[in-house]
Amino acid sequence: MIKVKIIDILEKRGQSIYWLAKKSDLSYPTVFNLCKNDTRSVQFETLEKIMLALEIDDFNKILKIE
Repeated sequence: MIKVKIIDILEKRGQSIYWLAKKSDLSYPTVFNLCKNDTRSVQFETLEKIMLALEIDDFNKILKIE
């Protein structure tokens, strides 16, 4: 199973899910569900927008394989 570690990154940076939704130009529910690992699938484009907003260039920094 693949999980995202976005909420951990946001907490360390003192940023919110709302901030990420605005910065990545994604809907709040999309980002919220992704941060809470409450989704069955994720589009590559969505992850790419989040990575750009967080200025992350490696998928391994936001994904965790269990």
